[in-house]
This record gives sequence, C-alpha cells and structure tokens, in this order.
Amino acid sequence: MSEKIPALVGVDDDQASKPLDITVELLFRQVHPNLFDGDEPASSAFVPNESDRGLLSVDRSSLTTAQKSYELYVGNGMLSAGVYGVTVGEFGAHGLSCRPDPLDAEEGRKPNPAHALVDYNALGTNQRRKVGKRLKATAVSRGVLHKP
Repeated sequence: MSEKIPALVGVDDDQASKPLDITVELLFRQVHPNLFDGDEPASSAFVPNESDRGLLSVDRSSLTTAQKSYELYVGNGMLSAGVYGVTVGEFGAHGLSCRPDPLDAEEGRKPNPAHALVDYNALGTNQRRKVGKRLKATAVSRGVLHKP
C-alpha cells in the first residue's frame, strides 16, 4: 500500500527563521545502525553529536512520510536502520525549539524540503544526555515508524 504524501509547501527565508509551533506535528529521526542498543535506538540517537553544532536533524511529518523520509535519507548516501518520531511539543516540553531548515539540492544530493532542526544549544552536556534518554523513551513508546 502506498503512502499518501501531503502537498509540499515552500518555505521562504522568513518562515525558516520562525519556530515550528504545531505541537502535535511529528518529527522523524533517522537512527544510524551503530546507534542501536539491541533492538532499541540508543539515547544518543536523540541528541546532536559534536559536529552538529547543537542542532539535531529531523524531517517534518506535515511535509513527508516516515517511509519517504527514509528513502530520501538513504538515497542521499546516508545509513539508517529505522525512523522514530517525537512531536514538536514533546521536544518543547524539554525546552527545545524546532525550526524549518529545508535543504537545497547539492551535487550528489537531492533536496529535502521537509528538513528541520531541533536546537539543543540552551542545554549543557549533562542536560542533553538526560533529555536524550527521555526523548528515546518517548520515541520507543511510539514505536518504529519505518524499518527497512
């Protein structure tokens, strides 16, 4: 059965600077195969790594599906063992803001108009770890949204 994809809405520069405010919007997180503890993703999958400048990459469910998000991600040469989801409101409950960050096409990479960022910069390292554990629990309770 094929998934219906909502119409893509263009995001201009002014909109990209505004935080996402639809608290029930689900944000898709790709989980790298190395970030699994057994059958579950590690909490570190829900925290930006050092090279991410405090920003966690996600895709917006209002603009794509979990399956299409996965297909674009791996089609652009990255690895994912599954897609999990956390809502804008669930991130917000931990003091994290979310904003659109559509990606243009680059050499060898297709565009991703559904891309968004979750900003962890207001949190210290220990706080990030604690929040990552809570967000992992939230995502795992929701279940894997797409698995290859």
